[in-house]
Amino acid sequence: MWSSKVGRNPIEFMRHQMHQLVDIFCDRTQHQSQGAPQQRLRLEEVEDGFNEIMLEAVDLHHHQNNDEECSPLLPEVRQELRSRVLRSSVLDLEEKEHPVVRKTEESFCDRALRLFRRLLYQLQLEWQAALAWLREKVAAGFQAFCNAVEAICSAFNSFCTSVAQVFRSAVQA
Repeated sequence: MWSSKVGRNPIEFMRHQMHQLVDIFCDRTQHQSQGAPQQRLRLEEVEDGFNEIMLEAVDLHHHQNNDEECSPLLPEVRQELRSRVLRSSVLDLEEKEHPVVRKTEESFCDRALRLFRRLLYQLQLEWQAALAWLREKVAAGFQAFCNAVEAICSAFNSFCTSVAQVFRSAVQA
């Protein structure tokens, strides 16, 4: 889906795809039966769709803005990011925190809106947590890289010192 859109701005394309998902959700909600199981299924589809679109946008943005040879997005990091954002359903969290406390006066649309807002809020929290993890991972990776460079420089300095001593000894002899 995204690979054919490589030339497009990933953020704008992500917004477009998300708007389409919301439109589909609203159309289905309006034209299908108004039972809670169908509503839940549609919200789960939106949640999965949003996550997939955002993951694809991350890949596309990285591909467009970074030299893959200099700054590759490692498969392990991609997979861990994917598992972090796809870990649990927002709707499952909603039910754990608010177990079947349904207001009898709450209309179907009010409930859909409440769950949709909850979905967006939870997705935001999940992606912020994933970003924090990624920042730690990158910082740790750069620190490890810096440590490796420092070790190499130190070894090179030791080598230079040894060679200088050998030359001094040879000159003095």
